[in-house]
Amino acid sequence: MNPLFDIHQYPPTMTISRVLKFCEKKGLGITRGMIQNYIRDGILPHPVDKRQYTHNHLAALVLIDKLKKVFDIPTIKAVLAPHMVETGIPIDAYADLMVKLESLARQWQANVAASLLAESDGGALLGMAFAAELKGITDGLLEVR
Repeated sequence: MNPLFDIHQYPPTMTISRVLKFCEKKGLGITRGMIQNYIRDGILPHPVDKRQYTHNHLAALVLIDKLKKVFDIPTIKAVLAPHMVETGIPIDAYADLMVKLESLARQWQANVAASLLAESDGGALLGMAFAAELKGITDGLLEVR
């Protein structure tokens, strides 16, 4: 399910407390400290007027949460940078990126997973191959934009 499906039920700008409630409700592993680190590391824009986060910030946080399971911070920054605006990731860019990532996952499962599972050490190889394949696709996303 798309965690942003009900995004318009949230105010257009909100404090970090409200953002953290959104993250908790959506099952994201995001904390106040993580948000501050993401801003410091340049993968999340500063809040508007120093305290207000937008729907675009929420979209960026959802993507960061998904990507951090596979990538390090510099890679996430490189993947998201072409799509980032002053207030985060626009909702339409979020949707476009999610479609591409879901397509990648389907492709990968169809083409790579079956052959790796046949190997004797399939579990370890499976994780490494998925990370490498996802990195290749996200590198491709950077070239497209």
